[in-house]
Amino acid sequence: MPTKLEILLSQLQEQIEPMRRLHLLNELIEEYADIDYLKAFEAAEEMYQVAVKHNLDHFIAQALNQKAWLHVNFGNVQESLAFVSQSRVFYARLGDEKGLAKTSLHASAVLRRLGDYPSALEEALTALDIYQIHGDRQGIAETMARLSFLYVHLGDYEQAEIYGLKADSEFESIKGTDEIYKFSIPNSLAMAYFHQGKYIEALNIYLREVGFLRKQKNKSDLGIALNNLGTVLLGLDRLAEAEELVVEALMLDVETNHRYGEINCLFTLGEIAEKKKDYEGAISYYSQSLEKAVANHVEQIVYELHDRLAVVYEYMGQINMAFDHLKKYREIRESLFKAETLNRIHGLRMLHETRQAMDEARRNAEVVTQRNHEIDLLKRTLVVMPTISERREILDIVCKELLIVLKSTISVAAVLSDEQTRAVIEAGFRGDVRLDLIDFNVGELIARDAPLVVGLLDEKQVVAINDAVVSFDDADLLNVFRELDVVSLLFLPIVIRKRTAIILVAGFAAMREFNNTDITLATALAASLSQIFENASLYQDLLSTHETLSEAYDATIEGWAKILELHDLEAEGHARRVADQTVNLARVFGLSEEEIIHIRRGALLHDIGKLGVPDQIILKPGSLTEEEWVIMHKHPQYAYEMLVSIEHLKPALDIPYYHHEKWDGSGYPKGLKGEQIPLAARLFAVIDVWDALRSDRPYRKGWSDGEVYEYIRSLSGKQFDPKAVEYFLTMMGQ
Repeated sequence: MPTKLEILLSQLQEQIEPMRRLHLLNELIEEYADIDYLKAFEAAEEMYQVAVKHNLDHFIAQALNQKAWLHVNFGNVQESLAFVSQSRVFYARLGDEKGLAKTSLHASAVLRRLGDYPSALEEALTALDIYQIHGDRQGIAETMARLSFLYVHLGDYEQAEIYGLKADSEFESIKGTDEIYKFSIPNSLAMAYFHQGKYIEALNIYLREVGFLRKQKNKSDLGIALNNLGTVLLGLDRLAEAEELVVEALMLDVETNHRYGEINCLFTLGEIAEKKKDYEGAISYYSQSLEKAVANHVEQIVYELHDRLAVVYEYMGQINMAFDHLKKYREIRESLFKAETLNRIHGLRMLHETRQAMDEARRNAEVVTQRNHEIDLLKRTLVVMPTISERREILDIVCKELLIVLKSTISVAAVLSDEQTRAVIEAGFRGDVRLDLIDFNVGELIARDAPLVVGLLDEKQVVAINDAVVSFDDADLLNVFRELDVVSLLFLPIVIRKRTAIILVAGFAAMREFNNTDITLATALAASLSQIFENASLYQDLLSTHETLSEAYDATIEGWAKILELHDLEAEGHARRVADQTVNLARVFGLSEEEIIHIRRGALLHDIGKLGVPDQIILKPGSLTEEEWVIMHKHPQYAYEMLVSIEHLKPALDIPYYHHEKWDGSGYPKGLKGEQIPLAARLFAVIDVWDALRSDRPYRKGWSDGEVYEYIRSLSGKQFDPKAVEYFLTMMGQ
């Protein structure tokens, strides 16, 4: 009995009619995709040429989408991105939302391979929104699997598991007996399990998938599954089995010209060789993988490979090679993760947007606030140290990062007095456990002319102590180290204005012989931290000026406003539009430019309080209950609580706090009446309703300008300040 592929090829030989031929070519691409990417691409190219010849835009878009997807699998990410853009133009012109959703999924895959995770997430979430609107359950399942995959690579494994389980459940409920198959769905869940150390759960999924794919003779997906199965076995230390499977996967990837698969398999073989302590073999595999990744612009693997090569060269004692790769790792990673450039110092991980989870949005707002706060502290306060709590907050972050970078048992930060005679251990951790704070006289523990003190304070160099018992004879000092349960120590001087101001200490419970690599890496870390702290002092005067502070805060506010849009709390561009028009109305009222600055900030943040409203209320599709409205009406209070502690934003609070007050006193949260309501809030209330009514919403079309103006006019003296309405209508030419 002929196979489906043989039937399709036979029909194509006979079929000349364009529409029928295009449908057959589309089916042929799907068939070849499982066994031969090159033949699949040839079919996609023919599909494109036929569609162009007969001016069939829908099939042109479909062919471009297929070419984009195939180029991703080839590893040609730049070409794929170009096809995605072209496909999107055609689908937009056709008004084909499902086509746009599929294009967004392909764009997400490309952007992830370029290392642009925020944009990859945004594209996936766009696809999810469209699929949910259309009730396309298979599309929903595939997109949730994509989100799970992205969160795995972002290190948020719990979120990855949540989306993976949702995708798997959605898919199981629809596939029935039709044997619809999408490897990406169980694959994403297995990856989430693997990265949480749930190896058996991951192993069971991959074993099932490998068995299924062997029966289907699906070579391309089988290569992926075998490599993933090998990775799980590597985690279980079953190295011989892992190597055998990954070698098979590599052969399949070469056969199907799956370049991205080749890169991954070579990477995994390098990891296996490294675990076997076959460092020459590991370097060979990693180098081959790196060469292919660079050639195919797979940036997020390039920096990972530099990291692995740095580690292996360090094991081999080739410090210069290790340092070169470490430098490249940092350069590439920082250019890819611009929002996380200082993550090695701050220990921050950007929590990426998801329109589905309002809790995620709240955490995003906290991250934005925290990052700006910390950068501001680093630049303004690390030298003068205005408050102990702020200083300790920063040092906590540094100490936590120190544990990760140096793999130490404990980490401690001691802040020296100006005279360098006293020290306060203001931050310290043993794992996740915080150490007690200690204030001590340096001279009572160790002499000023001791080699350790001279090295840190005078020579400003990293000092390594292999054995504290041998190196120190002072009983009090030894007792301190015994209480900390450490025997080997690294001391890192943080130099600010040519003076050692902070000493970081990494302690190790097991005896450790520090080599040149350890000292080199510790020195580089100390120098990096010192440079950042030194820069803080150089920027201190600059950042105290009003203009620079305003820019910093306005950037934060713009970020918050964007978060609200990304989470569907506001229509796209709403915050910026109402801010611009409220500023215009304020100028008509004759308000000063200084007042207008605060009005603009308040308008941008008018709905920031909605981040405090529970998900089930804010995203509820139907009408709210009376109890739910009570909670919803609290969002101005939440806005006040979020912003009142930020001194710079206090003058901008009137709009977020009072914009739901009404002229007749029937508003909330305070029930203010008439001119009791701050003027900024009265002006904004008119603009907010104007923009909201003009905008399309899922449940209604936007009103015409005439309808909006008449409605606002009807509420003059009731909901709105009559004078605000009069000036607004005049401004709008009414």
